[in-house]
Amino acid sequence: MNTATQTALRRINRDFYSRHAADFERTRHPGGWPGWRRVVQTASQASDSPLHVLDLGCGNGRFALFLERNPDLRGHRRFTYTGIDLSAELIDHARTANAGLDHIRFRVDDIEACRLDRQACDLVVLFGVLHHLPGFDTRRRTLERAAAAVAPGGLLALTCWQFADDPRFEKRRLDWASEAGVEPAELEPGDHLLRWGDHGSPARRFCHHTDEPELDRLVHGLPLAEVARYRSDGSGGRQNLYWLGARDRPGATLG
Repeated sequence: MNTATQTALRRINRDFYSRHAADFERTRHPGGWPGWRRVVQTASQASDSPLHVLDLGCGNGRFALFLERNPDLRGHRRFTYTGIDLSAELIDHARTANAGLDHIRFRVDDIEACRLDRQACDLVVLFGVLHHLPGFDTRRRTLERAAAAVAPGGLLALTCWQFADDPRFEKRRLDWASEAGVEPAELEPGDHLLRWGDHGSPARRFCHHTDEPELDRLVHGLPLAEVARYRSDGSGGRQNLYWLGARDRPGATLG
């Protein structure tokens, strides 16, 4: 995928989250996804110390609220949390929802380029993020940077949205012809332009479907051992494909 097409795809999503952040935020409730519980249980088994959590592409910060309310963390302030997202509008929602919690912090930054401290985090998550990153190489580099931030014994958890497996999203697919700067020949298998909502809204997003073979290629060679892979969330409990990888965790085997 060439640079011009990547820039155009990023622009589509940047414009969407700038203009429709409030509408998007209303669809993302603080209860979180069912699959998150297994992530937190796996991360909390590694140590009795408070977890240092990094949430890349944190959106409206609902994973922070999920952690705050999660009994698996065995009490208040069993974690510190940093959430990073490029959308200033969504970060505003996140700060409002988590006001007064000084162990939870947010910043506006680009997860593709921002500075990440090496081997500093007990849990690094990318939930609902990979499908917005244009190009396999971009997704791979982002995972390499995320993996480098995982501390010894720590965990990286990511999701791949399985929307192409859901017939409900077939009617939301749009033609690329009207998108300035997007060269269809440069798009990769799994790249889609999706309308937001079911009611003829003009809002649209670039979304990429990562299937299991692509996930295998994305995580191959990362300095992490696969400890879990499963599907959860949404209709039928299969909307998201989860991958969990640990650094130097006893008993873990390379996936």
